[in-house]
Amino acid sequence: MTSWTHLTYLAHRWIGTVLGVVVFGWFASGIAMLYYPWPLVTESGELAILHPFEPDSTFIGFPRAWAAATRGLGKRGADAALVSGRLQLLGDRPVYQFRRDHGGESLPAVLVDARSGVVLTPVSPALAEAAGRGIVGAEPNVVALDLLRRGDRYMMNGEYAARFPAYRVRFDDARHTAVYVDQRGGNPFGVVTRLTRFTTWTGTVPHWFYFRWLYDRSALWNWAIILIASAGVLLGLTGIVWGVVQLLPRRQYGGRQLPAYRGISRWHHLAGTSFGVLVVTWCLSGVWQNLGSGNSPRAGQAAAVRGAPARWDAVRLTEVEALARLRSGKGSRASPVAIDLLQFDGRPGFEIHQADGRTAWADAESGESRGEIPQVLVRAAARRVMGDSVPIRQVERITAYDDDYYARHGRELRLPAWRVTFGDREASLLYLDAVSGRPTGFVDGGTRRSRWWRDALHSFDYRGLATRRPLWDIVMLTLLAGGLVSSGTGVVLALRRWRRTWSAPG
Repeated sequence: MTSWTHLTYLAHRWIGTVLGVVVFGWFASGIAMLYYPWPLVTESGELAILHPFEPDSTFIGFPRAWAAATRGLGKRGADAALVSGRLQLLGDRPVYQFRRDHGGESLPAVLVDARSGVVLTPVSPALAEAAGRGIVGAEPNVVALDLLRRGDRYMMNGEYAARFPAYRVRFDDARHTAVYVDQRGGNPFGVVTRLTRFTTWTGTVPHWFYFRWLYDRSALWNWAIILIASAGVLLGLTGIVWGVVQLLPRRQYGGRQLPAYRGISRWHHLAGTSFGVLVVTWCLSGVWQNLGSGNSPRAGQAAAVRGAPARWDAVRLTEVEALARLRSGKGSRASPVAIDLLQFDGRPGFEIHQADGRTAWADAESGESRGEIPQVLVRAAARRVMGDSVPIRQVERITAYDDDYYARHGRELRLPAWRVTFGDREASLLYLDAVSGRPTGFVDGGTRRSRWWRDALHSFDYRGLATRRPLWDIVMLTLLAGGLVSSGTGVVLALRRWRRTWSAPG
């Protein structure tokens, strides 16, 4: 009768023979993923590449620009309501960029010239090049400029899909930079360099199975990852059980001895027993990568915070007047790099991003300026988001990340922020930008499960570790090296077994 330990050994052996190379590839690509430069341009990155300007009386103003944008959208306007706008320079040209809600974020919808009122959407190749030069500078030459209907290999992730069609502008600078520019709003949203290309092919492609023919079949791609990662969990569990059993002393030749593995087998046995739990936890959290939810704002929350449809007709002040009133008070004298028109609690206002890094708010109706939102208004906005039936337990201003709201590698979240704790069964959390009030994060029970079962297990982004680099790098590289030894020696043993099987006489 076959014992359970022998069945465990057979299961581990054959799963490892089939999936050993895949697991080894996950550990190897994980090293590249540690230093993968995320292509998405962060919000602070967008502001950093903008140049200061001084608005003047030749600017047509947000209401007239909005009217032009609405006419430009035509029949699509009803399906793409404009909820916010931004005045900025695109190259040396002042423009109004209007945005629409898309899920829990806002995306560019239409671009308008700030002086003539001409709709610039779809953005021309010349404007796309000007946007790209905001990142690479004036000296590099353009070697290629392509209009992509969907993301290429380096922008394949589904979160980029809504930003296409877009231009890919490639330059001949030292990093061989490619800048991806939204065709609707003219803003650069992605940057790919020589390093990104290397870590894509050595990291994201083998790690996330970014093969176009598979990724285009989203259901098949999703199930492939879930099933293979689940098999990896079984591989790790059977390896741990077999390894522990083999470490138990047994009676041999009248005494008790440990199994005498040698060479590669010994390395595989020791590394697998030591790092088998890592294989299990990383494969298990890999399953959650496609099943869990993140801490991004949910659809409809931004609209609830606005309090009403965007009231463009309520704007009484020009950008020049708003900036002058800000400067007449205690505001900075620095020139703005961007002036956003947003709505909070039913009132439109200008969020002025200044060149010295400060941000201020000016009411677009009264001209009254302020810094951060008063707590009483935060409570009212939070109540609209969750409804009157959900009590609010606490409203607090945070200046540092917590366990649920934190920056990741290549990602960022706004600070300071207001954190609202609700009294529902899941103790939901809502995070609002301290100045504009727009939602920047949302956490519920599903988010917490994903945070601990997925992110913490997979990326070790514990607050006390992830913020202390290079300590985090040392820990991750040590664990990845152990996984490489464990899976790599298993691959060698599998190859030896296959060679003996095929070379054996028939």
